[in-house]
Order: sequence, then structure tokens, then C-alpha cells
Amino acid sequence: MVEDKHFAFKKHQIEAFLKKEYQKHFGRSGRISIRKRQRFMNRITQKVARKFGKDVLCLVDFTRHGFVTLVSPSHSESTDKGRLYQSFTHPQVAYTTHCIDRFSERTETTDNCIIILDGYLEEGLLTFGHHEGYLVCSAGVFAYEIEDGRLIIKTFIHLDMLSDTQIREFYGHDVLAMMSTGEYIAEDSMESDIILADELPPSTPKN
Repeated sequence: MVEDKHFAFKKHQIEAFLKKEYQKHFGRSGRISIRKRQRFMNRITQKVARKFGKDVLCLVDFTRHGFVTLVSPSHSESTDKGRLYQSFTHPQVAYTTHCIDRFSERTETTDNCIIILDGYLEEGLLTFGHHEGYLVCSAGVFAYEIEDGRLIIKTFIHLDMLSDTQIREFYGHDVLAMMSTGEYIAEDSMESDIILADELPPSTPKN
């Protein structure tokens, strides 16, 4: 019951803040262009994250006269692993506070971390089972454990923190093949962010 009251209070605060920001930028103007909508949402996401926390999902309806918003702070709970925050898009996934803090720090993310984490986790879940305890995405590696049927994401290791050996281990042909949707594998290996050892061009022999 206490948690419900806290949710309602936080939701009211965020909606009031968003309405004020909306009126400041648009007033009661008519049609708002897609570009202006995107700029507003990018700016608002950062402001809300700084003011109310990085576990808030804000949806703004620009199609109606005036302003309508849906605000959803992530469900959280206290456990022996610290506070866990539930994913917005994956009901059986929870992120530790440690994971959120490390992801924000290592990717320099000031926006809503859970929204962005969910996006990378979409990639990571494709690699489930390939490396026990780890999920691989284009930005780095998630460390996880399974507890009571839930996937607990413990931390995030940025790609830049991995050694050459770890990169070869995590980003093998099988993983890259699953992740490749035309975005991750370049036609020219020299344009790739990750180059496997057997893809390196032969060295020019010295005279």
C-alpha cells in the first residue's frame, strides 16, 4: 500500500513537470512536426532522468489537443542483491542498481537507462546459452544469473573494457551471425568495429 502511494505521488509529480515543459515549448499550437516531437522527447527524457530517476518511462501523445501523457516508474523491490528494477519490455527480467549505475557510467548515458538497457537486451537475449552467465550485445556484455525463474542482470561490461582474448571469446562467428541484421557485419572487414583473428588481412612480408 505504501508502494502504491509512492507510485501515485511520483506519477503526479512527473505529469505536472511534463505538462509545464510541454506548455513552455508548444503552448496550444496545432500540428507539431516529427522533428520537434523527437527533440522534445530527447530533451524531456534527460530532464526526467536527472530529476526523478533513471527508471521512468514517459509516453507523450501529440495527436490530441493539449497534452496527454502516460508515466510509468519501473516496478522495484528490495532483495538481498539490493534493489531490483523490472524491465519495461521483459516481464521476467530485472536489473540490479549496480547494473544500472555501471551502464550509465560506462556508456555515459544520462537518459532513462532501463529503456536503453531493454534495447541492448533484445540483442543480448539472442545469445542466451552461448556463454553461461553472460549475454552479448553490440555495446558490451551483460552478466546475469537466474533466480526463481527470473533473469537478474547483475552488471554491464562495456566493449572497451574487454581484452582481445575476451572479445574473440564473446564475439565468435556464431554470436555475430545471430546479431547480424545488416548492421553489425560490414562487407569490408576493415570497416568493422570487431575483427576476428582469421579475418585480418595477411601481413606484408618484410624484404
